[in-house]
Amino acid sequence: MRKYAKHWRDSASLIVAARNEGNARDADGFNYKVLVFKRTERTSYLPNHIVFPGGAFDPQDDSPQWLSLLAQQHVPEAAVRSVATVSGCRPYILQTTSDDTLDRNLSVRLCALRECFEELGVLLVANKNELVSATGSGFSRAREGFDVVSWQKDVHDGRKSFLELYSELRETPELWGLYEWSTWITPTYFPQRRFETAFFLAALDEIPSVFPEKFEVEEYMWASPRTLLEAHTEGNLWLAPPQAYELERLSYVHDIDVLVEFATKRKFHGTTPFCPVMYNTSDGSVGTLPGDDMYPKDFDFLTDNADVNKYVHLSTQEFADLAQNLHRVEHRGINSQTYLQNGQPVDGHLHLCGKNTGLSKL
Repeated sequence: MRKYAKHWRDSASLIVAARNEGNARDADGFNYKVLVFKRTERTSYLPNHIVFPGGAFDPQDDSPQWLSLLAQQHVPEAAVRSVATVSGCRPYILQTTSDDTLDRNLSVRLCALRECFEELGVLLVANKNELVSATGSGFSRAREGFDVVSWQKDVHDGRKSFLELYSELRETPELWGLYEWSTWITPTYFPQRRFETAFFLAALDEIPSVFPEKFEVEEYMWASPRTLLEAHTEGNLWLAPPQAYELERLSYVHDIDVLVEFATKRKFHGTTPFCPVMYNTSDGSVGTLPGDDMYPKDFDFLTDNADVNKYVHLSTQEFADLAQNLHRVEHRGINSQTYLQNGQPVDGHLHLCGKNTGLSKL
């Protein structure tokens, strides 16, 4: 059994960004949109929430037959190994143990690909010519032109495996264009329903067709990060906290080519897991994250914050004034968040407040 199996489940989510038709810029300057959907009331986790496609890890994601498929398709072993070539911090979900058949950098990506297909019918495939030549555009491709709905239902309901789909189509799963992005662990104050979720980012040169799965998906939408955040603030939809955070830092990058260039370079830097530690204040609550002075040192992701009410006599602003280094989300209501980060982001990532350096253009 994996170390934290009794405390939380593993899952994966996929942030899919796609270029606007004709590379057109919207009113906010974005030339791309991201794919999200609203969960139905029937779903057991996060009903009615707006989320990226994703879901729980399944044993089929760890099947050794995936390696056989890659070998049959003549994918170079060096290309397979390159998926796990990462330095820096490794969240536990991406650490391979004796309990695992595949390298977790492979199997967790396969989980993200499978969930994206099961929920929205978007199947991402690799360009095998680029794998052989070790060069590529950095963009992924959505496979169309097959009976998506039938396969989606069969894979979702367990009649066929996800691997059978790639084998039938003679396609290679897109492992290389899924850029390691972040890892979120459900806060400790949700002890009955916790997840460690690896987020990946994939970019497409055009918006693909979407086939929503009726049980899980109420509706789906393509929209820019800024549009989704504004709709959340106005109360027209509700973004789950990790989604809102990721959209916030994406909202400062307006060009999809810049985003892909950044993600290609950053993927080797590792990922520090984010498990918000909450503090109550007189006018709201604050979720602190790694790098914040109020984030517990050597946090074990299991122990409740004994100081959760220590500063309840202070306002959110007064609580912020106690710290020199800030990396936090201030909550003053379900649709009202303020994002603060005054230092360098961890792992060479995008700055939460848009203070990015080294990007060629925004």
